[in-house]
Amino acid sequence: MPPTIAAATWFIDNEPDSGILGILRDVTAPKASKSVDGTGNPGSTIASHAEHLHWSLANMNRAMSGGEFGKWSESWDLKQANADEWDRLRSELHKEFEVLCRGLRQQTEIEPQYLTGGLALAAHAAYHLGTIRQMKERVRE
Repeated sequence: MPPTIAAATWFIDNEPDSGILGILRDVTAPKASKSVDGTGNPGSTIASHAEHLHWSLANMNRAMSGGEFGKWSESWDLKQANADEWDRLRSELHKEFEVLCRGLRQQTEIEPQYLTGGLALAAHAAYHLGTIRQMKERVRE
């Protein structure tokens, strides 16, 4: 059941562009590639988190279509992106999100493993949304 007040949400801001795709929109490639801890380790850049989310959505979509799941470690391979790579990544992340939404809307019955996976995917994305929001504050110029 949704909140009774249309402007209210239970978990995140209700403002336009407050989700992952929206908050990544104005992040430049240099900011996305800047390590927030100075190490450049996996998970220390916005680009690495965006690629990790892209990977997880693509794998959910592939699994729901009967495909094989990829290697988790590969989801953190990207640490930096130039402008073209960053634009491509944001576009592909958006595409995988749309594919997942369409796939879920078409379901009349969902196998328990995919229901569990979908719920885990939502919590996983929420974690990375919060992390990216914090990282975005740290890479401001």
